[in-house]
Amino acid sequence: MGMSPWRSSPRRSKKQRIYETLRQEILALALAPGTMLVESTLARRFGVSKAPIREALVLLQQDGLVDSLPRKGYLVTAITMSDMREVVELRAILDGAAAELAATRITPEEIALLEGLRFPAELPRDPKAAKRYIDLNRQFHVTIARASRNRRLAQLVERAVDEMARLFVPGFLKAEHGEIIDALRRGDGPAARAAAIHHILMTQDRVLKRETLARPPGR
Repeated sequence: MGMSPWRSSPRRSKKQRIYETLRQEILALALAPGTMLVESTLARRFGVSKAPIREALVLLQQDGLVDSLPRKGYLVTAITMSDMREVVELRAILDGAAAELAATRITPEEIALLEGLRFPAELPRDPKAAKRYIDLNRQFHVTIARASRNRRLAQLVERAVDEMARLFVPGFLKAEHGEIIDALRRGDGPAARAAAIHHILMTQDRVLKRETLARPPGR
């Protein structure tokens, strides 16, 4: 067996590295809802014992990303319409508030950072690109939240963005990010709030439309 890739980063624990890898795969839908995760299989994949695998899976369970099935393993949790409704309502509230506060507190350097996080005009269809756009989207919204200068609000936004990521992978579009940036640049708090809320709601609509089109007729 070759050298495990985990040995190159001793500063983080095996548990943390495994957790972060699996978490990203779940959020990017590389591990789809309903996928069974078995400790022994994962231990072979990562070249470690079952202990750090088990610890990483417990963290994922605390995030609500997997469910434990006694004597079987862990199941990647399903995405329900109730999940969609709850996270959309939460994000609309949090992102709207963060954008309105950020409009009068954001720095030119942070505006420039947001410009650099814009999506390209056309997003690639390649599923492997999903992680990149999850990361870009996360950085964009977290940057705005931190620009609100409200640490607790920023922490809530960051958690909500992560929770929402796998729900909204199919719905990313760049145009609405530009509307938010324009409002922030003008220092227009109400417009920034409205643009942030509009972005969340339009993303939801795109996801729902794609889900409807993907279902076989009669279902």
